[in-house]
Amino acid sequence: MTVTLFERLHAHRHLVAEAYHQGSVLRTDDNRRAIEILQQQRVLVPHSPDEYRLHSSLRRFLASAFSSHRILQSSGDIGAIFAHLEKLTDFYIAAFNEDDQAATDSYEDEISQTVFEINDSLQGFITNLQANIETRFAAVTSLAAKKLQNEFYLAATHTLVQVLESFHLSDLLERIQAFPRIETLLRTQLFARIPVFRSTLQTIYETLRQFLFEFRKIEARAKRIQQMWLFLKKTPDYEPRAWDNASDLPAWLERSPGLPIATHPDVSDTACEDTLVELAQSIKADQSPRKRREAGALTAEEVPAKVIVKVPAHVLALRQMLKDAKASEAPVSVRQWRNQHATELELDDTLWLELALDVLAKKTSITKGLEVGYNEHSREGPFSTGNILIKDLSLWKSA
Repeated sequence: MTVTLFERLHAHRHLVAEAYHQGSVLRTDDNRRAIEILQQQRVLVPHSPDEYRLHSSLRRFLASAFSSHRILQSSGDIGAIFAHLEKLTDFYIAAFNEDDQAATDSYEDEISQTVFEINDSLQGFITNLQANIETRFAAVTSLAAKKLQNEFYLAATHTLVQVLESFHLSDLLERIQAFPRIETLLRTQLFARIPVFRSTLQTIYETLRQFLFEFRKIEARAKRIQQMWLFLKKTPDYEPRAWDNASDLPAWLERSPGLPIATHPDVSDTACEDTLVELAQSIKADQSPRKRREAGALTAEEVPAKVIVKVPAHVLALRQMLKDAKASEAPVSVRQWRNQHATELELDDTLWLELALDVLAKKTSITKGLEVGYNEHSREGPFSTGNILIKDLSLWKSA
């Protein structure tokens, strides 16, 4: 059945394309048979007595594939899908309790399709919106249209973030813990990705807010340019004055506070020697009273208290690790050394690596003669930040 449908769509592809781009097709003697075939397959539906249009589901699919419409026209769409997913899980639990295997399998398939529909819809929305942001809504040319699109996506993105946060805090996973397959599907395909989607949408929301502020500034500048254009259009003989040759400058040119200038004498210039001598002679001598010590007597001084410097335990451990690395024939792993020699430190591996990186970055005498190797892990994906994650460090003595 599926193969037959695709064959008929391919055979009458030009008619389907015309119905999609023109909105509808007229029935003629030449295409009468093709329209009847497509109508049987529910590809075309009547629009008027002699006019046919594409079925709404097929039109939505084509529009989504071509990215020619706003995916998720409103946040209510994704909210409705989430609500439908919760209802499906309730139906699945009820069918399982009634030992209805056929209904259980059917609901499980619907849950799986709904989860992937949510993922595809969110990913498509984010991809489409990121493309619009990178081009600053280049698909529309007028400033008013750009502002309308910006405000629409701003509201939709904000509502989507709230919907994702509300769903992520729901008790859906707790209610399906007794069903491992469904629980694993929802956890891996949906709940594990929601924080990434939410973070990306929050970043997009902040960018859209900045765009809205910039659009307002552009609107103010555009109004001034339009006023200047209207003035030049009304007075084509206008010529700007040469303000640099005018004896009396206009008030608007005097608003600038000017540049602050500070001067100082050039002590290396011999011409300034007399002036500097006069300045030095004009300085009065210090007349403040001074307490003189009697001849032959010593002033008692307090013995300074002993100061005991306590070196932190992690600093001692780092120094010992660097010494061991210089004495070792093979490279020393920072994490492995800590697990073997400094287990008493209340530090996790992440903080231990940061402390080691800080000591190595200072390049003191104790780190001289050491080579450093980085065990890096680059996170890749559609939402990667480009940061390089360091899993471990290797230290060895320079050759």
